Amino acid sequence: MNVLPLPHEILAKPGSPILVTGGSGFVGSHLADALSAKATPPRVLVRRTSDITHLAGLGVERIEGGFNEPATLARAVCGVDTVFHLAAVTHARSAWEYHHVNAEGTRALVEAVLAARPRPRRLVYLSSLAAAGPARDGRPLGPNDAPQPITAYGQSKLAGEQFCLAAAGDVEVVVLRAPAVYGPRDRAFLPYFLMAARGIVPVPTGQDRLIQFIHVHDLVEALVRAAAAPNATGVYAVAEPQSYAWSDITKWMAIAVGRRVRAVRVPSWLVRCAAAASELGAATVGRATIFNREKVREILAPGWLCETAAAKRDLGFEGRIPLSVGLSETATWYRQQGWL
Repeated sequence: MNVLPLPHEILAKPGSPILVTGGSGFVGSHLADALSAKATPPRVLVRRTSDITHLAGLGVERIEGGFNEPATLARAVCGVDTVFHLAAVTHARSAWEYHHVNAEGTRALVEAVLAARPRPRRLVYLSSLAAAGPARDGRPLGPNDAPQPITAYGQSKLAGEQFCLAAAGDVEVVVLRAPAVYGPRDRAFLPYFLMAARGIVPVPTGQDRLIQFIHVHDLVEALVRAAAAPNATGVYAVAEPQSYAWSDITKWMAIAVGRRVRAVRVPSWLVRCAAAASELGAATVGRATIFNREKVREILAPGWLCETAAAKRDLGFEGRIPLSVGLSETATWYRQQGWL
């Protein structure tokens, strides 16, 4: 395998404007940090209602608007060399909302990219292992396995992939499928830390499910390498190669929060009922909730495993931060922010 230049060596080259959609989000803000530190601060596309506090100190060029605004998208992609498309909804109130943002929003961005003159050189789309679906027969999903998403979120991300890949004849397209992402600034895993800090972690009954993760710092490296690797094309799964059972997760969570933690086995029917109640409570105030029936389908799936050899071969990327280290770092950050 040819040794690729380090990401910061590539990004240090001048004259390569970069657009990041979803730059105010969890992963997007970390990518904006990395790009601002190693190259010219990127251009970011954010919603008008987004919290841009973190971005304000980075010197990024900010464009506010939505994917239903063709003029805004045209301005966002104008003169850009590389587009990182990270904007997405990960919890919503309906399948329509997932599709409208994750699929139709991606299609609108792709249309803007194709209409731009000159066109961006490369489009990097951050997808999800949910687009491929859970593990089958306990084996990691490979590039030749047909996608079988089990949630509306996964279906919407798969549709987004397809819109991007359809443009591959006109621009370079790289799709990254990430498993569960965690790290500083993440709110999705925070409830697990809060429960662990109280001494319990609920674990669904049934078979022992194996899961892969990726730390946000590793994911940012994968994104940068996806933009720079000369032979990268198509879909890649990126993750820490190691998989973990819930017993492992509970053990490392206990060390991260610094106390004894007991795994409490919860029947599947009770998990589903809790998710339904969470959705109902959120609906009464007109909001979406992270813990919904979609999330339960993912939690109760046989496992989330993927082959990462292609990313190592073509991108020069392999997840390096083990869950034990990443969870402890995340807990430290939570405590510093007063979240934990």
